Amino acid sequence: MSTAAPAPEADTPVADEPAEATSSAATDPTELVEVRVDALIVGRTLTHDIVDGDGVLLLAAGQAVTSEFKAKLKERQLGTITVSAADAGRVSLSKDLAEKFRTKVELDGETTQKLDTIIDCGLLTFDNNGPAMKDSMTFVGRKAYDQKQRARLVEKHEENGQLLSSVMQDALAGNNVDGNVVTRMATGYLKEMSDDTDSVLTSTMENIKGADIFKRSLESSTLAMALAVEMGLDEENVRVLGISGLVHDWGMVLVPEEVRNAPRQLTAAEMLEIKKHPIYSLEILQKVSALPKIVSVVAYQVHERFNGRGYPRGRRGNSIPLFARILQVADAFVGMTSDRPHRPPFMRYAAMEGLLHMARERSVDPDIVRALLQVQTLFPLGSFVTLSDDTTARVLRRNGDDYAHPIVQRLTDAEGNLVDAEADENIVATEDDGVAIVQALPTPGSDEIAFSDDRR
Repeated sequence: MSTAAPAPEADTPVADEPAEATSSAATDPTELVEVRVDALIVGRTLTHDIVDGDGVLLLAAGQAVTSEFKAKLKERQLGTITVSAADAGRVSLSKDLAEKFRTKVELDGETTQKLDTIIDCGLLTFDNNGPAMKDSMTFVGRKAYDQKQRARLVEKHEENGQLLSSVMQDALAGNNVDGNVVTRMATGYLKEMSDDTDSVLTSTMENIKGADIFKRSLESSTLAMALAVEMGLDEENVRVLGISGLVHDWGMVLVPEEVRNAPRQLTAAEMLEIKKHPIYSLEILQKVSALPKIVSVVAYQVHERFNGRGYPRGRRGNSIPLFARILQVADAFVGMTSDRPHRPPFMRYAAMEGLLHMARERSVDPDIVRALLQVQTLFPLGSFVTLSDDTTARVLRRNGDDYAHPIVQRLTDAEGNLVDAEADENIVATEDDGVAIVQALPTPGSDEIAFSDDRR
């Protein structure tokens, strides 16, 4: 299969729409205000009851919004609820607040000028003196995933996505936020990855759907950590990169919804709006304590391009910090394989083709794309493929350093009949077991596209 096709665009990150109430809190506390369920801030206590349209009590005054409460509302397919005007500003953020924040932030503000000076003077360095974390990782080999770990990860993804949203909303509201929350999250994923990186990477891909910025950040974070491990970074640096991935795109929630969710390619003027979001992220993170200093720099630089065609400053090559270059590749891969308002997701093999093309153009750092090949393989983890014996399979794991011949899990026989995918004989190291991958397929039931698709 050729890798010479044009790369899909990766400049417009996927984001959730801003958390907001549909009107600001009024002076009359009995007035009801509609609030999006996704925008509810976990931990905020109510002063008035919340009831549904039939008058049934959903949450009583004096109780706090919890992740479980939000999950139950979603189970009932409630996209919005009504709360008292007195509670609206407490349990969510208003449109007015987001607009004021956008107005306040400037490209040439004091914070960005300080960072630009540090970067221009070459003062931004990091030590990598600890043992390479790769030496302590468990590489499982030809083995199915542990289903107990998978169940634990699925639960973590949901909880952490909601927690990230709440932390960001608190920071946006001007409240000081304890960044140790994010550090503990990255540490938890790193521990899971030390046991089985392949399982963690595929679980985020399979269970994180849609355009939720916070859940997509989880996917970018875990992939960036896997790349850092592959490149020989020590445990502390891998953790810092994971933290950076969790918070790097928070500013996207402040880009106007009609720009972020435009069902078409953006105009030049609209792209200017998108290009402001690293500045928004930088300013939001000033309210988060206990974060490593380099995290804000990574958020500011992650959308720069190795060839100087990125934003916000058009930096190039090694003037972009290594952590930002690593996260840039992870973010691009996740963006390509995500559903966008203007196009379906790309097949994971197509995304790998795209990044190989971008590496040749030096739009991204070629060394990091080589690491991506080792971590994901040429046919990335989770891809559906056909084999040379006419069976179909799913890519399960990397196969040592042989990125062209991953370990796969057969799904059907040559006649299309389902097989026992957990059986040892159906977990195959391609080439070692005398079979080869002959075709990459879209995920069953999806509308994933390849480069040759006219919808590109």
